[in-house]
Amino acid sequence: MLQRFFLSPTSGEPLAFFRIGIAFIGLVQGCWLLGNVVMLYGVDGLIPWSLSKGIVSPLMPQLSWLQPLVAATGIPGDSMVYLLMGVYLACLIFLLMGMFTRVAAIVAWGLHLMFINTGFMAAYGVETFLHIALFYCILMPVGESFTWKNNESSVSEWNRLSIRVLQIHLCIVYLASGVEKAMGAQWWNGEAIWQTFMQGQFARFDMKWLAGYPWVAKLICWSTLLIEIGYPLFIWWRKTRVYAYVAVVLLHVGISVVMGLQLFAGIMIVFSTAAFGWEYIAQVYWGIVRPLRERRMLRRAELLATQAFWSLE
Repeated sequence: MLQRFFLSPTSGEPLAFFRIGIAFIGLVQGCWLLGNVVMLYGVDGLIPWSLSKGIVSPLMPQLSWLQPLVAATGIPGDSMVYLLMGVYLACLIFLLMGMFTRVAAIVAWGLHLMFINTGFMAAYGVETFLHIALFYCILMPVGESFTWKNNESSVSEWNRLSIRVLQIHLCIVYLASGVEKAMGAQWWNGEAIWQTFMQGQFARFDMKWLAGYPWVAKLICWSTLLIEIGYPLFIWWRKTRVYAYVAVVLLHVGISVVMGLQLFAGIMIVFSTAAFGWEYIAQVYWGIVRPLRERRMLRRAELLATQAFWSLE
């Protein structure tokens, strides 16, 4: 039974989606950071190399390791930061296309580790999950389906094992997050969501009206607790899986719209879709998108045939 649960052959499409989604989010984040790379990771940035190497363990990869190379070559440290960022983005492009997938994931993971160890004060949840995802791309067969040279889906037992790892990991993450929230009074009386909306960095909209409707803040908090704590139960039970999946997607869409954390929301939606939601995405594609696409192609073929016929007259 355990062998069937963990090793029964299945499609690699969810893992291909995971690879493409993670690479795309990493590229978007990298492009956003390009204009502030020196400020975040430069020699004399917000956290200078001389300071970061004293805070982070010397055994952890960080950009301060480049100092001997800077001294030996005479190339400015900030120029090397731009060069490494360029290599990082190139690896994500390779990962997106499925070219040299494992090597690209290894290099991207290593460079990402150097960046977050150097600019750790600018890091938040998306860096953590992006780093985990890149590590998964090293170990999992994410490059077997939908690549630049292979448009077909692979079927193997390793796909099943990888998907199970993603599923179990997500259940632990949401359950731990929900239990931690539930241990404090702020998530029961609505204060947590009120404090969040009142912080300037998250103030996308004027939410002061919540003060007159405290039950709305409580309802938002209670719904969050229900979704996160109930995630392992509702997502595993097939009868409630689609509702749990839609609920967690809507939760992160709300986070994206109201708090402006688009990248964090995006990466969590990619995780949940690859782990539990791909079957619904596939149903939409095969049931709606592909038939429409085929009908458009058929109409185009008929139009071309008609034009060719009249051109012969």
